[in-house]
Amino acid sequence: MSTVETIRPAPAGLRHGTAGVWATAAIACFGLSVVTALVLHLTQAAVVDPVRQVISDYALSPAAGGFAVCVLTLAAGTGCLLAGLDRAGLVVSRPVVALAGCWGAGLTLCAFFPTTPTGAPMTFSAEVHRYAGLALFVSLPAAAGLLARSAAHHPPHRGLAGRLRRYTRWAWAALAVFLLSQLPVLLAPPGGFDGPLFQGLAERLVFVVYLVLLGELALAVLRSGRKPC
Repeated sequence: MSTVETIRPAPAGLRHGTAGVWATAAIACFGLSVVTALVLHLTQAAVVDPVRQVISDYALSPAAGGFAVCVLTLAAGTGCLLAGLDRAGLVVSRPVVALAGCWGAGLTLCAFFPTTPTGAPMTFSAEVHRYAGLALFVSLPAAAGLLARSAAHHPPHRGLAGRLRRYTRWAWAALAVFLLSQLPVLLAPPGGFDGPLFQGLAERLVFVVYLVLLGELALAVLRSGRKPC
């Protein structure tokens, strides 16, 4: 008898059970991120204007640690979500993993490389923050779009594909509004722009849509063990 033992994959039921654990962990991370953002909004209202100033400005406030927790838990939740999607049998291609990785890496870089106040001269840290932010904002809806296209080819996941396509359109629309809100600052003269701004409100809208998208995926993983997504 051969002494070489064959390593068999885990049973499907066990993988689905593990998928639920990962999805629950993802939801917990997303929930902690949202709660932290709400605490920052309430406690730092006198320092950071939620209409004019972006979320990254919390890193310049006395609650900089809270900002780091907010974005790092969002990145950690995305990692848990990817693990749950894989174990639930949803097709997660390498491009989707790469784009989700860019989203998570962008959030992580933003946590450790703070920006500068709106209108202030750019520093090396602020430049890293800017490009990391651009990467993360584009990567998540791009990943969701690819995942929706893949899910559409599997009958049990067509309902999820339709919802992902809808949320992805909302995400791109919200991102376009946010980018337009940045124009007054980007095109301002060297002295800075002192007119009305709404980039903070627009960015918060983007994150709300992104969280809805991530939450839909996590719930789909939880539902996958019981019925089609």
